[in-house]
Amino acid sequence: CAFFFSRVRYYGTYTKLLFEKFVGALQDCIVSIILPSLEGKEGVAFLMEIMENWAKYKTMAHWLVRFFHPLRGYCSNAKGTQLNDLPFHLICDWVFDPMWGKLRGEVIHLINLQRGGGVVNGDLLKAVIELIAEIEIRGRRNYFRNFEQELIADAVNRYGNLAAKWFLICSLNEYMEKATRCILMEERSTNYYLPQTTMKNVIEVNIVVRNL
Repeated sequence: CAFFFSRVRYYGTYTKLLFEKFVGALQDCIVSIILPSLEGKEGVAFLMEIMENWAKYKTMAHWLVRFFHPLRGYCSNAKGTQLNDLPFHLICDWVFDPMWGKLRGEVIHLINLQRGGGVVNGDLLKAVIELIAEIEIRGRRNYFRNFEQELIADAVNRYGNLAAKWFLICSLNEYMEKATRCILMEERSTNYYLPQTTMKNVIEVNIVVRNL
């Protein structure tokens, strides 16, 4: 289909038909494969399923965009969205927007689990955070900024509570030692999976707590 229409100069109503087929193929993948696979998943299983589906969806979208290459002009002119970005908008509309609170919460939960001494999959954390950043750019969402704000707010609450407890039971030297240890642990753990700017903002929370 795409090859035939790429050979003609005037698409007429066929262009709209092809565009609908393109969108329909992506929506079918989301509705029939991705959404059912995420039902009932929690925690690490949910994040792993997100990443597995994301990898497959991106591959499918890449080849569909190449196949429907002649639709680029129609998509940008009639829909206001570049053809390359349309798959990102669709998966945001159907998957990431409705599940954003859950996705963000699971990521922050893993980060806190690691802070508490638990063993987590750092590669998975890094991959999901990179996905969030990519979706913000290509899907025109505020996911990453929202994630960073929630992560910092969570750090303020966590370390603020710890500081209040230490203040009551520790000497000044003990307090400073505990706070400094938290800063070093935060730097070691977040250095792997957080972007430098985000890591810096989180570390600053710890520094403020130390200097209270």
